[in-house]
This record gives sequence, C-alpha cells and structure tokens, in this order.
Amino acid sequence: MRFSPLFISHGSPQLVIEDSPARDFLKSYGAEIGKPKAIVIASAHFNANRPAVVVDPHPGMIYDFGGFDQSLFEMVYPAPGDPALARKVAERLRTAGLGPVYVPERGYDHGVWVPLMLLFPDADVPVVQIS
Repeated sequence: MRFSPLFISHGSPQLVIEDSPARDFLKSYGAEIGKPKAIVIASAHFNANRPAVVVDPHPGMIYDFGGFDQSLFEMVYPAPGDPALARKVAERLRTAGLGPVYVPERGYDHGVWVPLMLLFPDADVPVVQIS
C-alpha cells in the first residue's frame, strides 16, 4: 500500500453549499491531485477509546449537526466502503501494537462527507473511516 497523507479541515457543514475560498479550493484540488484508488480518512467526529476501523461496505449518512440549512440534511454521499482495505489498515494497526476494533456499521459523518463531496463529487472512490 502506498499512502499520500493529506490534512483537510472541513469547517462548518455549510462549506458544501456556501461560496467561499475554502470551498473553491477543495473543488479544484480534487481535480488537481487526481482520483485516488481509495481513501482512508480519520474524522474529528468519530471518537473511540482505541483505534477503530469501519468495515461497512455501504456506509450511510450521519447528520451530526443541528441548526444548519435543511438542504444539508438531504445530502447523500454514496461512496462505497472497502472492507478488504479496512482489514488491511486494521492489520497494520494491530502489527503496530495498537489493538484496533472493527466497526461493522457507521455512516459518514460531516467530517468525512463535506470535504469529500467537494474533492470527489462523483462519490466513486472507496472510503474507509478510522478513529
């Protein structure tokens, strides 16, 4: 596996619907870096007391916010999960002595779907969430 780490702050969920330099940057940056084979993403909104790896092949949506535009609650980012990649990631964590757990069902929280919706709007890149 080859990794190219990238840190992206997602800010408010409104980022996906409001004009801003950050939104414009993310929309153009996805095209600039090209489509990856898969994404392993750690969200600040997925907390666990030990490493956790989502192995769900079809993660749903988590709308973990309130008081924002109603249209955000209707957005869906249908990117597939990748259970095989998730298991490889968990094995690397295990080899490092970190004792990961598998999470069979967990949707994409806005720390995942907001930036990915802008970077890779076709939602055709498999995504594995970790905590």
